[in-house]
Amino acid sequence: MHTRRWLTALIILPILVLALLRGGHFFFVLFLLVVNGLAQWEFLGLFQPEGDRLRRVKAILLGTLLLLSFCTAQRAVGLCNPTGPLFVLVALVFALFLFYLVSYGHIPDLTQDLMINALGLLYLPLLLGHFIWLRYLPEGEWWVLWLLAVIMAGDTAAFYCGRTWGKTKLFPAVSPGKTWAGAWGGLAACLAVGLLLGKGLLGPVNLWGLALLSAALFLVGLLGDLFESMLKRQLQVKDASQLLPGHGGMLDRLDSLLFAAPVLVYARLFFFGG
Repeated sequence: MHTRRWLTALIILPILVLALLRGGHFFFVLFLLVVNGLAQWEFLGLFQPEGDRLRRVKAILLGTLLLLSFCTAQRAVGLCNPTGPLFVLVALVFALFLFYLVSYGHIPDLTQDLMINALGLLYLPLLLGHFIWLRYLPEGEWWVLWLLAVIMAGDTAAFYCGRTWGKTKLFPAVSPGKTWAGAWGGLAACLAVGLLLGKGLLGPVNLWGLALLSAALFLVGLLGDLFESMLKRQLQVKDASQLLPGHGGMLDRLDSLLFAAPVLVYARLFFFGG
């Protein structure tokens, strides 16, 4: 498992870094669209394993529209414009309501199906779109790179510290594998990488600011991890899929990042001169 885990990372990380630093905004957004499509397919498959594939494709198309709406940010001056995503989100919600109203009597468990699709929009493209905003802000590519490094370092340290020293469970009702030792190891790694890498990539931010941001990202990332674990626990599955050998599915890699990206965007906008 460990070999597959590291081999998968060595294949995917260079593609991600190239898309971020060399691909320009177009290829970065294209990369996110692919990630979002795979994650939405997994998400809907967890709740609707026997569901109509055409309905999954429709849901992914709606998610694609919501994700693209984040491109209405004003790139030239580095602004995040919430008007586009908010307008598209409301329009998509109305479209969903209309679709299920017309489909009444034809879809078993219609209310549950509607709630699953609505949650899919809020959980995936709405949160993932904040990566586009973060990339639009001044020096955005370095902030995205820093965020990825901090979260990945925390996840890796939590995994290995938990396996090595973990005895006391963190939240066994939701995630039996997570321990307090893993959490403390993840926090230490987030702080170490956040401070060391941040001084090189995010020059204007002082050490206290980097420490605060790193700790905050660890906490919200842990919350995102536990949230996805709660969904899988409810559905009695271990991984969202086997798409990424050694890691599970796309959702299993995104869980912490989905919660961390919005926090970093708003921290930049309100506290760090975004």
